[in-house]
Amino acid sequence: MSDERFTRGHVITSTITSLIGIGVGWWFSGVAAVVAGSTALAAPGIVIALVLTGWVVRFGRSGRALPPGGRRSDSPFGPGYGIAVLVMLVAIVAGSRLPATLDLAEATPAWVLVAVGAHFAPFAKLFGSARYLVPAAALCGTAVLAAVPGAAGSEWAWRLVPGFGGAAVLWATVVAGLLDGRRSVAAHAV
Repeated sequence: MSDERFTRGHVITSTITSLIGIGVGWWFSGVAAVVAGSTALAAPGIVIALVLTGWVVRFGRSGRALPPGGRRSDSPFGPGYGIAVLVMLVAIVAGSRLPATLDLAEATPAWVLVAVGAHFAPFAKLFGSARYLVPAAALCGTAVLAAVPGAAGSEWAWRLVPGFGGAAVLWATVVAGLLDGRRSVAAHAV
């Protein structure tokens, strides 16, 4: 799978979505799981989000030399993208009821992280970039990491691990995209 279709628009859109929409939400889910010191943990999440937001804005300006993307008919943000997001939302809502019926309501954040992670897998084909398989596997793996101590009775793991782990994976995805974008800008400048 090549990354030829991965344009400036794709980098910016996926970066902003991961950074602001989901990464910050997962971070604060982790913060909410901490009883003492949650205020001190909120600050690093805010700082990370602000730094990455500044980097996204800067990349948006310097990335003007990259291909802007194809015509609307070539855009990966079409029906396939919408279906992947819709399936994720249905899996989150419908699947969140399953842990509660098994008397494991605390496992819901891990389930949601699996649904979010799985929804990245079809993006590999839609965006023509295997890079989306990494966050898909990492997010699902983080949910499994929460399940191990959670199933052993450590209730804190069900929310803490998906919260901070999900944010870390999504923010690392943003950093990887921005670093790749910077390399692409440098290559197009030559």
